[in-house]
Amino acid sequence: MSDMLTKLGIDWKLFIAQLVNFLILFLVLRFFAWKALVNALEERRAKIRQGVDDANKAETRLKEIECERGDVLAQARQEAAKIIEQAEAKAQTLKEEKMRLAKNEIEQQVNEAKDVIKAERAEAYATLKQEAGRLIAAATGKIVGELDDKSQKKLIDDAIAELEAGK
Repeated sequence: MSDMLTKLGIDWKLFIAQLVNFLILFLVLRFFAWKALVNALEERRAKIRQGVDDANKAETRLKEIECERGDVLAQARQEAAKIIEQAEAKAQTLKEEKMRLAKNEIEQQVNEAKDVIKAERAEAYATLKQEAGRLIAAATGKIVGELDDKSQKKLIDDAIAELEAGK
């Protein structure tokens, strides 16, 4: 077997020395560097795990915020609709009140105008009645001659009564 190894170019002494060197290096590295390397890897894994957890938490919080935003927007829309509805109701009430006030004012003005017209009509009628009485008295005085005041008054009243009846 040693012939075979020699034919392959392997020296036993050198091979054993290299194996011992390898084992010593392995033990030194394991004793000093292995723990530090494993700790660094564990810390790295922990940081990665923490990052993933934080990302999941952030994603969950983002979804919650989106839901809250939707709720707030829906509530704001409802409140806006209520405000608009109240404003429209107020406007309608105000419109109706203004219309009622305008109608009352118009009716009042119409009634005042009717009263003025009635007063003017009554005054014109009284003036016409006096003028008609004077004209009738003058006409009857010329036709009949001189009548006493009592007869003249009766004649004027009869003529005025006929005029009123023909009205």
